[in-house]
Amino acid sequence: MKKVFSISAVCLVGFLIGYFLWSITGRTPAPITPQLHIDSSFVVNTDAGKGNVIGINTYMIPNDYSTKEHFFAKLDGYLWECKKQNWLTPKTVVIFPEYIGAWLVVEGEKRSVYSDTTIDKALTTFVTSNFFSYITSWFMSPDSATDKVKHSVFAAKGKKMAKVYTEVFSELSKKYGVTIIAGSTLLQKPTVKKNKIIVKNGSLENITAVFNPDGSLHPTLTRKAFPIDDELPFVIRCNPSDLPVYELPIGKTSVMICADSWYPASYENVKQDGLTFIAVPSYTKSDYSMNSTWLGYSGFNTPADVNKDDIGKITLQDAWLKYTMPTRIKKINTPFGMTVSLRGKLWDLGADGELMIYNKGQVICPPPMKGASMVCLWLN
Repeated sequence: MKKVFSISAVCLVGFLIGYFLWSITGRTPAPITPQLHIDSSFVVNTDAGKGNVIGINTYMIPNDYSTKEHFFAKLDGYLWECKKQNWLTPKTVVIFPEYIGAWLVVEGEKRSVYSDTTIDKALTTFVTSNFFSYITSWFMSPDSATDKVKHSVFAAKGKKMAKVYTEVFSELSKKYGVTIIAGSTLLQKPTVKKNKIIVKNGSLENITAVFNPDGSLHPTLTRKAFPIDDELPFVIRCNPSDLPVYELPIGKTSVMICADSWYPASYENVKQDGLTFIAVPSYTKSDYSMNSTWLGYSGFNTPADVNKDDIGKITLQDAWLKYTMPTRIKKINTPFGMTVSLRGKLWDLGADGELMIYNKGQVICPPPMKGASMVCLWLN
């Protein structure tokens, strides 16, 4: 019996050593050669000394998330292009898209994760090579997470994601002396303490952080109030009454993460005198989805002011124009707004969505582009 036990113990130790060696190999990152894929840039209005907002539809690929340095270099490339066009001033606010920081979950992973053609293959490799941290997160998942696989993937890397996300956007805002609305990322119960985002065990939230021109982190986070059906199994909703209004160089500014911009409650809760701008970082999954038929609201009931006859008849892009920021902003008398979207080739997820600008009653929606696009809106 002792002999059998000894053999089993040796086999187990051998397996663990083999697993450990396999899990740490193949993580050398590729060279940093960021490709911006900028298809277009636009300017709205002229500089009147009141500041400007730059929206960047970034084009991201998995390798852009392989290290902190890769992520920084990619975003730095876009801001450098803005600087070359003389768009950057001390009153500039830059908006990045929703989920721009979510895929930092694959930072530091095996090279095959970035070359896998499907997200399922990439996540299988991720889970296998991070098994112990993943399984720990699985058992610590809250009851609200009905999709424990997705929750555990992001929870397993939450502290590192928060660190890289914070450091990169802090360095960028300080380098260029601008305010950055840093798209969004997925973190567990995040709070801001001593200029850092702290995560704790608990539910995942889709959050946006704002970084000041000196690189400091605004103490208040924006949390998504209306996650869509795809998110609800692993992302908790937040109360729309908690949506903050920031005092930025351009004036009072509200941030609504993607689907939040579809609901009247979001606008009712940020409505106040002097609200100058509404920023909407967004992400729309699947290529060419903006030309597809709109299937209606996702995750929550259709608001009473929506014409249900439009469901199944108009395009998704038309629905964005009719039922989100470009139309709803008028009801709270806010003069400016902008929606930006994540673009790129992130495994087989696909991405679509365009820039949408609201300029004192004028709605501007530039022609669709496959790559990245940028817009500079001067406030006047």
